Amino acid sequence: MDSLIHSGIPILAAGSATGGAGEWSALIFYIVIALGISFLCSIWEAAMLSTPVSHIELLVEQGSRAGEIMQGLRQNVEHPISAILTLNTIAHTVGAAGAGAEATAIFGSEYFGIISALLTLLILVFSEIIPKTLGAVYAKPLTPFTAWSLRALLILFKPAVFAFEFVTRAMRPDEDAPTVTRSELQVMARISAEEGGIRERENRIVANLLQLAEVQVETIMTPRTVMLSFRIDATIGDIMREHPVLPFSRIPVYGESADDIHGYVLRHEIYKRAAAAEHAVLLQDIARQLQVVPETNSVAQVLDEFISKQDHIFLVIDEYGGTAGLITLEDAVETLLGIEILDESDRVADLRDLARRRYERQQATPQPLGPASAE
Repeated sequence: MDSLIHSGIPILAAGSATGGAGEWSALIFYIVIALGISFLCSIWEAAMLSTPVSHIELLVEQGSRAGEIMQGLRQNVEHPISAILTLNTIAHTVGAAGAGAEATAIFGSEYFGIISALLTLLILVFSEIIPKTLGAVYAKPLTPFTAWSLRALLILFKPAVFAFEFVTRAMRPDEDAPTVTRSELQVMARISAEEGGIRERENRIVANLLQLAEVQVETIMTPRTVMLSFRIDATIGDIMREHPVLPFSRIPVYGESADDIHGYVLRHEIYKRAAAAEHAVLLQDIARQLQVVPETNSVAQVLDEFISKQDHIFLVIDEYGGTAGLITLEDAVETLLGIEILDESDRVADLRDLARRRYERQQATPQPLGPASAE
């Protein structure tokens, strides 16, 4: 002891420099209070803000009371944030002041800077970095604890929360922004696929589904120039002589020109009539009505119309009302799934490519029954 005093170290220069048991107990108490409460506040904040909305909704659907509480907390996030920050500020203020006073009494005022730096480091590590990391990583399993404990905290600090609400209310937008945007949903699906949560094909379907509203019909339709169509006054016999094998299940029929579309006929109906030797039947006698859609409509809109009207093929018209092409339910579903769909009698995967190849051949050898095309 004497050697330390003579060495000039001020921490033991005075008789009370080492402090009594009471002062040490008080110092430890204040540090534990500051770090412990701040640790809990950081856990609450990180866990509440890191819990995915999808997980909260799942808990609500499962009838979880904790999920309902967490949903309410996220809908009014300024309330729990105000309560957490109020408690955290009190803990930091009381803990830091008390710990500083006790440390000064024990070590002397000349060590106040060192003590403050050490306390700041402890707060940074044990009440910020560690708890917020834990809260973010274990947000889902911590949901019940976070929900119930924050509910109790809100009751305890209810007066302060409502007082702060007047301040934060002016900062909120008039309309709540969407919780999850389309871009975020795409990223979530991609991350889930990378982590093995969903299959890669399911990820592609989600991405395609979110883009359907932005893809116009004209980008996936079969253009008029490659559309296989028959004259409406042609007979079953005429069709079977010129086209013994029909590649498409639905084929439009026209009057004076290819722009004068009157409807469409079913392949199996033509085969049925031919098998019954009804070769004189005109196509107009078996034609069905063909609904029209603008080429500027989105694939999402057309898919809704296919479902509501229970149809499989639409005529696409341009801005002047002329025939632009055809779109089928198959085209819309292929765009959604990102794959080519085959009818049981289809021999090629891409009917539009087949139609274009047929059109090129027709340039050299014109067909008397009409220009070539595809569904």
